Amino acid sequence: MSTQASAASLDARSYRNHRIAIWCGMLFTVGLPLGWGVLASFLLPPLSPSATPQEVAVFIAQGGVLQKFGLMIALACVGGLLPMSVVLGDQMRRMEGARPIWAQTQLTCATLTVWLLSAALVFFAAATFRADRDPQLIQLLHDLGWLTFITPVSMIVLWMGAVGAAVLSDRGEPPVMPRWVGYLSFWAALLSAPGFAAILFHSGPFAWSGLLALWIPLAIFLVWWITLTVYLLRAIRDEANAAAA
Repeated sequence: MSTQASAASLDARSYRNHRIAIWCGMLFTVGLPLGWGVLASFLLPPLSPSATPQEVAVFIAQGGVLQKFGLMIALACVGGLLPMSVVLGDQMRRMEGARPIWAQTQLTCATLTVWLLSAALVFFAAATFRADRDPQLIQLLHDLGWLTFITPVSMIVLWMGAVGAAVLSDRGEPPVMPRWVGYLSFWAALLSAPGFAAILFHSGPFAWSGLLALWIPLAIFLVWWITLTVYLLRAIRDEANAAAA
């Protein structure tokens, strides 16, 4: 019996709830870049780690209410990652069978990722909360925000690796997701790893504002997350159709 056949089928109510959870993930996909990156201007462009305390203080002072509002949106949306991760874990259990170690690993990593992203956003928010602080203190909070956002990538790497392992272990016919999604997950994990080095550099591609530590990992995460969204929607649709038949 295939792993898919042995799993409980989705009824109409479960299908609706799963779709809602997946679209919560899309709220995260849009809300974090829009709020933190665009409205709060942390990506337009990001300040270099070599910026002086005075430059950081000016950036924070110029952000004003819009910067705080953007961070508020990001904080409100970051939790949307979790419901979609639960759906992902449910589908990974179909891939793995009765002892779903990778499904449990990915949900733990997703939970810790939300915690770390929230902590980073709170550090940025603390920097904006009292823009009249000593520039050295504002720089400290700004540093904490960026380093918390960029350097603890072990959770992301392990998360992506767990998804890749589950996809490639799927022996069902048809598989829950195509095998290339598993390979994409491993490549995404590899390309996310340079974030570890951001603690060593104040400039260049490995700095928190650099190509290898920020832009490539951010882009590959979005590609990976949107790909999972598409195939999760397809997987739950196929489950619901099979149950109805």
